[in-house]
Amino acid sequence: MTFLDREERREARSAGWYILRWFIAILIAGLVIGAGLWWLNVATSGVRGQGEGVAQRNSAENWLDAQARFEENHAEYESTLVRIDVAYSAHIASPEDKTLEQTYLGTVGYCTSLVADYNADARNFLREDFRASDLPASLDPSTCTKE
Repeated sequence: MTFLDREERREARSAGWYILRWFIAILIAGLVIGAGLWWLNVATSGVRGQGEGVAQRNSAENWLDAQARFEENHAEYESTLVRIDVAYSAHIASPEDKTLEQTYLGTVGYCTSLVADYNADARNFLREDFRASDLPASLDPSTCTKE
């Protein structure tokens, strides 16, 4: 073994340690930067979420959908009230007919479901601002029964 071989090995080892230290430093820096970006993402998620919600609420697609939904639900509610009147009159005319009683009760159940949907939309963040001014703020479920 010559002096030159030993010197070459020492330089190779020294270069290896040098590369390893840089690799570890880059790895740690990447982890720190990644953790910092993750923290920033988490820290700003509330603000970004609110902003995205407002943008979604103000979109034309949402505005048109919400307005149409209020109109459709209210029109269906109004027509269901008429069907309840008819079903109730038929049930009173023949109180022993179970089919007429079930028809009346089913129509009342459907009406209360419509009322719940309308009232939920009236409180929904995406829809509440788009109800037409001539529609009621909420519907009363007690209007669905005749008794």
